[in-house]
Amino acid sequence: MNNHDMFKELMKSREAVKKLNPKFDELTLDINEIFQQSKDPFFVSMLLFKLAQEREATNKLLSEVNNKFDRIMFELKTKEIPETKEENSFILLAEQDKKIMDLISRKNAVTATEVKEELSYKGINAASQRLNKLFREGYLKKAQSGKKVLYFIKS
Repeated sequence: MNNHDMFKELMKSREAVKKLNPKFDELTLDINEIFQQSKDPFFVSMLLFKLAQEREATNKLLSEVNNKFDRIMFELKTKEIPETKEENSFILLAEQDKKIMDLISRKNAVTATEVKEELSYKGINAASQRLNKLFREGYLKKAQSGKKVLYFIKS
């Protein structure tokens, strides 16, 4: 089956689609014109050239968007949490994080073992992960004393 036969089959199918959606002719008018001129090799080469130009422009735009996204993600990951100076501002924490912060406020400093015991964690790893998360987010400071790591509220 050559291209011309395929086109004839498409035209038969086109009539069926046309019955389903009358706007089909309006939307495919430019495609029909292109098909009529597709026998001219110069026209086909110009069409391919324009397509290559559009692809190049699209790739450039996508590259720019990707670079901007990378810059924004880098800034978000390296940005420190700003200290709030307003009296009426507050920070919402997860319930478990709030309990840890309250415990540290009462004791001034805690270890992962203390958090595990006070908050009934099954293992020390869960307590360590929570404390390290709060440290990474800028809520806590930590200091190592031998094998123990003490966590303090960041002032």
